[in-house]
Amino acid sequence: MKRECLKTKPAGSAQGYSLPELLIVIALIGLFVLFGGPAMADAYRAYKVRSVANNLSIDLRAMRYNAVSTRSPRTMTINNQADATAPNQYSYTNYKGDPITVRIEPFVNIETTSAASISFNIYGATGVGSQTVSVSMFISGTRNDRYTISVSPTGTISSAYSTF
Repeated sequence: MKRECLKTKPAGSAQGYSLPELLIVIALIGLFVLFGGPAMADAYRAYKVRSVANNLSIDLRAMRYNAVSTRSPRTMTINNQADATAPNQYSYTNYKGDPITVRIEPFVNIETTSAASISFNIYGATGVGSQTVSVSMFISGTRNDRYTISVSPTGTISSAYSTF
């Protein structure tokens, strides 16, 4: 038969964390929030403008695909931030024939367009010179993000990023 020894704890000892340990952890969390908060806000704003540019590119590509697959011309009308009636939105007709209007996220702007509309013929080409749409947003005091979406005469769609 084995003998088991019970270890006893000294009187007054308790499990857990001491007050100085808790204060150090709280101070570290505060420093992370202090320095990480503004960076996260900037990253969120940059994500918003990137998301709008990606969605616009996807809609243009889908519209080109639909023009070729249905053998019917497709047109997207783009209203920039200076449009008096419906600023910062674009509209087109989807593959079902339903009119679609997309309003851009708040504080993201369609800056310039080389044309008020982009049209694809039944071969997927625009038939005119290169057309561009710029989407931008103020990120911080020293940074603005801009995505320029270009449509070539053959219908190729590309996107370029820049800061200003």
